[in-house]
Amino acid sequence: MGKKAKLKAKQAIIALPLDEEVQTEAAYYARKCGITPEEALLIIEAANRPDGAAA
Repeated sequence: MGKKAKLKAKQAIIALPLDEEVQTEAAYYARKCGITPEEALLIIEAANRPDGAAA
């Protein structure tokens, strides 16, 4: 997968509408860990996938 395809895939994941609780949790972990909220959302999404696979 090329750079543009990877970028579009990540943007699609981030653009998904998420409920308020997940966004709040992501913002909390982003502040605590020193990462962006988008990275925290990706980590939370990966943790909640049934197969545990990363994006």
